[in-house]
Amino acid sequence: MKKKKEHVDGIIIPLESLEKLEEKAYLADECMKHLMRLKAEFENYKKRHEKILMENRQLSNERLIKEIIPVLENLDRALDKTNLASPESFSEGIMLINSQLNDILKKQGLTRMQTIGFPFNPVLHEALMHVPSEEYPEDVIVEDVHGGYMLFDRVIKHAQVIVSKGRVEEKNINHKSTEFTEKTDNDMV
Repeated sequence: MKKKKEHVDGIIIPLESLEKLEEKAYLADECMKHLMRLKAEFENYKKRHEKILMENRQLSNERLIKEIIPVLENLDRALDKTNLASPESFSEGIMLINSQLNDILKKQGLTRMQTIGFPFNPVLHEALMHVPSEEYPEDVIVEDVHGGYMLFDRVIKHAQVIVSKGRVEEKNINHKSTEFTEKTDNDMV
C-alpha cells in the first residue's frame, strides 16, 4: 500500500503527517481559546469577589454606625442639658453613655486589656517608665497610663504602662552584698 504524499513548495510531506499537523494546530488553537475564556472568567471572578468584600465591609460599618448613633444622641442630649442638670445627673448620663459605647464595642469583639498587677509583655504593652514599688515585684505593671485594646485576639492598641523595678532597698542590699563579696575575694588574693 502506497502512502499518499502531497507536494508543498518543493517539500514532500506525507498526507497523514499533514493531517496530524493540522489536527494538532486545531487542538492548540482550541486550547488557546479555552485558556483565554478561563482567564476572562477568572478576571470577572476577581472583580465580583472584590465587590462583595467592599459591600460586606460597608454593611459591617453600617451596622456598627447604627449602633453608635443612639450613644451619640445621648451624648448630645447630655451636653445640651449641662446647664440645666445637676452635676450628679450629668455624671450619671456620661456613665450611661460610656457603658452603652463599651457594650457596642464589646459585641464587635473589642476588649480592653487588663494591665495593673499583670506581668509586663512587650507584645501587648509599651513601657513608658520603670519605678520602684513596694507593692509589686519587678516587671509587673503598676499603672495603666493609656489602656490597650484587642480586637478578638489581635492587638489594635498597645497599653502604655508604668512598670515596677521592684523594691529599691532589696536591690541596694543585693548590690552592696555583691560588692562586699567582690572586695573580700579581692582582699584574699
